[in-house]
Amino acid sequence: MQNNSYISKNELENNVAAKNQLNGNPNVTFEGDGSGLRVIFVGNSITRHGYKADIGWFVDWGMAASSKEKDYVHRAIAMLEEKYGKIYACISQASTWEIDYENTDTVLNEKYWQARDFKADVVVIRIGENMRKGSAPDCKPEFAKMIEFFASNEKAKVIVTDSFWRNDPRDGMIKEICEEKGYTFCQLHDLEEDEANMAIGLFEHKGVARHPSDLGMERIAERIVDLI
Repeated sequence: MQNNSYISKNELENNVAAKNQLNGNPNVTFEGDGSGLRVIFVGNSITRHGYKADIGWFVDWGMAASSKEKDYVHRAIAMLEEKYGKIYACISQASTWEIDYENTDTVLNEKYWQARDFKADVVVIRIGENMRKGSAPDCKPEFAKMIEFFASNEKAKVIVTDSFWRNDPRDGMIKEICEEKGYTFCQLHDLEEDEANMAIGLFEHKGVARHPSDLGMERIAERIVDLI
């Protein structure tokens, strides 16, 4: 486990609220005709954020991509289609779990059972930024249980990323879980070192602007797909 306590300024200054990111829309959605490689993406606002006018976000896809097709989920789907043909995708927006991880069993079983029953061939876990600061590494059992919930197919390839905004205690915890469970670890935290990977200057709201730009989304997708 890393001992470094460094947490990125971008994470500390992110003021996109973790609550009500979907404004009543479903936490779990599906794309595809039901055939092909089954891939699940589990994440937060970087994966999908619903319409929220008060922060200048008027669409429903990965924040702060310029279009649905440009967010990391849909770029990854497009890349995977080139490699494997048809993709049947499940998109699970789990910010609700991030802010209530102490009640992991209840939250997951009540709100994400469709994702569990999807039994994906490939599981992509890209989440954690909204968890309470200082919660890692004590939240390790809940984080590990969350991964196991979505990786309900025992033969699934499981890829777990660290944070888009560097958070050493949490990132180290995630890497340790991967080493212990045999999951594939995908490093992302260095991407924020290049401001071009964030949408700074494209949105007035400071928190939205710290989310990945189209370039950042592309690089996230590339790193994930390279491991599949």
